Order: sequence, then structure tokens, then C-alpha cells
Amino acid sequence: MYRSLLVPLDRSPFAEQALPLALSITRRANARLDLVEVHGLYALENLAAGWVPFEPERDAERKQQEQLYLDATAKWLTSMSLVSATAGVFSGSAVLAATVADGILERARAGQADLIVMATHARGTLSRFGKGSVADELIRRARVPILLVRASEPAPEIIPEPVLDNILILLDGSALAEQVLEPALDLAHLMEARCSLLQVVESRSARADRLPGESPEKAQAEAYLGHIAARVREQGVQVRARVVVARHVVEVILEEAAAQASDLIALATHGRGGLQRLLWGSVADKLVRAAASPVLVYRPTGKEL
Repeated sequence: MYRSLLVPLDRSPFAEQALPLALSITRRANARLDLVEVHGLYALENLAAGWVPFEPERDAERKQQEQLYLDATAKWLTSMSLVSATAGVFSGSAVLAATVADGILERARAGQADLIVMATHARGTLSRFGKGSVADELIRRARVPILLVRASEPAPEIIPEPVLDNILILLDGSALAEQVLEPALDLAHLMEARCSLLQVVESRSARADRLPGESPEKAQAEAYLGHIAARVREQGVQVRARVVVARHVVEVILEEAAAQASDLIALATHGRGGLQRLLWGSVADKLVRAAASPVLVYRPTGKEL
């Protein structure tokens, strides 16, 4: 269960679009919300500053402004929902995604965060949320789930508190991929949501693509998902299971998410079988870029990796 959520911000309305979902989870879980921002040197925003001596006072003023922003945001959130919120600026470089991720991960470890919630389209420090970005670094290195919220541009003035009704969980028949079940089901319990299990059996044959006939692989996948679904029902969660035979995994996932009106897609970043390319940069990468709904990404642990 979630006890501490970390939300990276950069003083932009785009990054702030992660806050409503983070607040919704925090309130339902009676958890703590930790707002963080990487300190950006004032000289990084002014090319001419490189030709003059560094001004520590000016840099300290910049850092104070960053902290004031976080404190004001935390105060506003606590006044609205009576949640517990903390805020802190950490040192680092706003230019390098790796150093930004270093600060976020260190803050997550120090605060024992068990979920990181962040926007996938933002300006400023967190704007590089594509390949080689802060999100890329976090997904490859974080020990906790990452909940990526796709922000819109321009940012809407009012974002209602999201409620998750249907969570689409991607599996591939492996124990590694199953590790996403725990964080996904924790959200399902909090939101009283139902779940849909999806396994895509890849077919390299154009003729076999989505044929109605049974195949040994599809029958095996259906038996496997049926077993997982039974386990999920024992936890009091309404669940359905579906197996699709197709050549284009990402297209099928997006189509299923739209058809089922899924509010969130959950997947592990390492898997085997049909989704063996669930490594950041391939299936997961494409889903985060293309999915309209938030994406919960979890890097499994275990000696099998």
C-alpha cells in the first residue's frame, strides 16, 4: 500500500498536471505527499552569465524562490484536501537528465517514497521526458513504481481530481511481468476500480493476425490469465481477462485501452514471451508517448533479471 508519494516539479503548469492524480491517491491512502524540485543555477538561463563572475547571492536567491514555490504549492494542497505534504529543493544540474534523476532518487530513498508521480510533458527542468530524459533515467533505475501522467499543452486552468474506474494490466506469462500486479492492485483497491488483464500473443504471420481460431499459444495464454484472474478476484477486485493474437503489440494495447475506456495502463519494464520487448525504449516507450491515459511503469526486482 502507498504511504509516501513523490512528485517532481519544475514550477511549470505542465509538470503540475501530475498533482491531481497524486493528490487523489494520497488522500485515499492517507499517505504523505513530497514535492521536490532540482535547483537550477541562475547562470544556466542566461548565456551572457558565463562571461561574468559567479554570484553566490544571486544563486541563493534563485534557490529561495524555488523553495517558496514548493512551500506555497504544498500549503495550497494541504488546505484543499487536508493531506500531509512536504517540499524540498535538492542540489543538482537542471541540464543533465541523469543528475536530475540522481536527486529525485536520493530524495525518494531518504523519504521512503513508494510511488513517483510525474508529468510526461513539461517545460523547464523536467521537459526532456522522451528517450534519454529524466523519466527514462528514473524508469531504468528506480526501485519503486513510476506513474506517468500525460500532460496537455496548453495546461488546462482546472483539472478535476481523477478517479480510476478501469485499470488495464499487461502481462506476458512471466513471473517478472506479474510483479506489476501488486502496485496496480493497490491502486485498484484505493480507487475501488475494476481491472482488465491483457496478454498479447505475438504472431509473425499476417494471415494469423487476429484470427478467431484457437491456437496452442492462445489457449495457453487464456488458461494462464484465467488463473491470474482468479487470484485477483480472491482479493476482492472485479476483473476480466482477454488474450489477443496480433503482430503489432502497441497498436493492440492502445486499441484495447480505448475500447475498454481504461483510465490507466500498468506494465512491467522487463518481461518475457509476447511482451519481451517491455524495455524502456520499445513497447513501454511507445505506450508512454502514445497512450492518452496515465501509465504505471514498474521495474521488477529479483535474481532472474
